[in-house]
Amino acid sequence: MKKEIKVCYIEKLTSVGKEITIEAAGIKITEDSLLLANFIKKILSNRKSGEKSIQTFKTMLEIGAGQGIVSFLVSELENVDKIYAIEVQERIYELLKRNIEENMLEDKIIPVNKDIKDVEGEYSCIFSNPPYRKMESGKLPREEEEIISKYEKLLTLEELFKNIARLLENYGEFFIVIPDYRLNDCFKYIYANRLNVLSLNINKYRKSTLVVLHGKKGGKVNEGIQIY
Repeated sequence: MKKEIKVCYIEKLTSVGKEITIEAAGIKITEDSLLLANFIKKILSNRKSGEKSIQTFKTMLEIGAGQGIVSFLVSELENVDKIYAIEVQERIYELLKRNIEENMLEDKIIPVNKDIKDVEGEYSCIFSNPPYRKMESGKLPREEEEIISKYEKLLTLEELFKNIARLLENYGEFFIVIPDYRLNDCFKYIYANRLNVLSLNINKYRKSTLVVLHGKKGGKVNEGIQIY
């Protein structure tokens, strides 16, 4: 049997002065990951918790870290101590781990090879570019890894928000990027799990609209949603 060769390339992340190895097929960097990272940085950078002190996010969690692009970009924030990067697929996890080691970010980004349903702990901020496509929505890719990364095979949006509610500390915040056609589903799951929406960042991308949804656990319901 002919051995399959995986083609990779190096992506330079100039904003953080790092390089990341990306697989060219199936799980490459996409616009939604970049939108998610940029909006997290916009909201959290230099945020004040009082008149003088900067609010620190001691433990952040990424669900579905892939090869690490979002965690890498968020890691440059001075008020972020640790990011636990969760990746369920073992081979992609190995790429993630290698990227962290080669960029000497072991003290800031901790790779974890687990299903999010098996993760424990309490986190101050959770972010994810989740697998938001329904399994029955059109022809599936040939690569199993791409199916798991993009489709609700191992994790549905409903399960995602259940785990966000379970793992987020009181008044902790979350950021999720989704296409606009899944927005109503997300609102339903958010309120079912007693989470709240704080803001929406709406982006036209080619023929679709991508939305970065920002919310928190606790506080008053429907205080008002900021639209960007």
